[in-house]
Amino acid sequence: MSTVVTTTGLTAAEAAARLAADGPNVVEALPPRRLFGRIVHQLADPLVALLLAAAIVTTLLGDLPDTAVILLVVTVNTVIGVVQQVRADAAIAALDRLAAPTARVVRDGQDRIVPAAELVRDDFVRLEAGDVVPADLRLGEAERAGFDESAVTGESVLVHRASGGEAAAGTVLATGRAAGTVIRVGPASTLGRISALVARTRPGPTPLQRRIATLGRVLGVTAVAVSAIVFALGVLGGQPLARMAITAVSLVVAAVPESLPAVVTLALALGARRMARTRAIPRRLHAVETLGSVTVVASDKTGTLTQNRMSVQRAVTAGGTRYAVRGAGYDPAGEISAAEDTAASGEELLLLARAGLLCNDASLVAPTADRPEWTAAGDPMEAALLAFAARCGLDAAAERAAAPRVAEHPFDQAARRMTTVHRRPGGDFLVVC
Repeated sequence: MSTVVTTTGLTAAEAAARLAADGPNVVEALPPRRLFGRIVHQLADPLVALLLAAAIVTTLLGDLPDTAVILLVVTVNTVIGVVQQVRADAAIAALDRLAAPTARVVRDGQDRIVPAAELVRDDFVRLEAGDVVPADLRLGEAERAGFDESAVTGESVLVHRASGGEAAAGTVLATGRAAGTVIRVGPASTLGRISALVARTRPGPTPLQRRIATLGRVLGVTAVAVSAIVFALGVLGGQPLARMAITAVSLVVAAVPESLPAVVTLALALGARRMARTRAIPRRLHAVETLGSVTVVASDKTGTLTQNRMSVQRAVTAGGTRYAVRGAGYDPAGEISAAEDTAASGEELLLLARAGLLCNDASLVAPTADRPEWTAAGDPMEAALLAFAARCGLDAAAERAAAPRVAEHPFDQAARRMTTVHRRPGGDFLVVC
């Protein structure tokens, strides 16, 4: 059994002094990009720059219709690119909700709920299943504490932490309970260091941008070279110098594909719109083509490429009866049928399902208007056992109320076992392992 840590925590005066000295427990946000900067970034594209040069030349030559068409193409390209960046930045800003808004902390010997931004070093924080870790903690108490660290590491499998270990800011306590002392806050925390690394990263050009830049350079050099040859041949053939100069410039302008940026931008925008329907928003429009160029994805992250859901498909009772279980996800509805070559024993099946239900810390979450499917709160394997028990006709709330848990041995990684003790009606005790 784990021990319960008793502490009076910091006093309000000590917390206020440390908050003034260290600053609030918040991750420094990146300064928002100004609209002018976004527009300049779009106009810096090599092909767009070539179009702007062509627009200047056509204006000097008095060809106003061509100038209007070129400027319209550049405007459409810039507007679509800026709108996409604004939408993506708004989605990325929503990631700030990964940080915990409040925290349960011990101050002056009493548990208090305070804004997570007011946490300071040496605060004592208590966590229950489902809580977001508000700052980096040194755990002093850990009762079957399993942390979902996918927001920090990308790994969806729960990581179990014992007393003396660390819990990173931004992770979620998925199972059990824990308490610990704050050791790092704000920019020094795990989320703060990740934010600083991201801020220093400068993305390189995408494959499409490199190809378009190469195309722009090739077109520019080729057009100028051909125009120079035509100009020289015309002058040598006795044509007036002014006429050949206008002809050479016209050839350069004609060689520029005015519609190419618009076509590329439109195709990327349509791709980004299709991605947005599946809740994937690329920050930069050209990243759509980069994702489309991926041919191999190497990953060992369970839950990244899978649904991170489990389900019971076969069950074997103590008497050797084998059952097949059918059902979708965590939906309690399903069918259970005994194998043809075994003698079915419904009572043994109920005993098995009840054991999996009682020695269990998970719960099933019913569908809502925003989430049409049954989901799980807690470990996926335990949730699968709950769904199995429901398909056997057992009600989790009623069974747990009839046999309340009075003691437990948390899951042991070495023994691969968890044990719970329950009091049954009449005073008997039931041990489930």
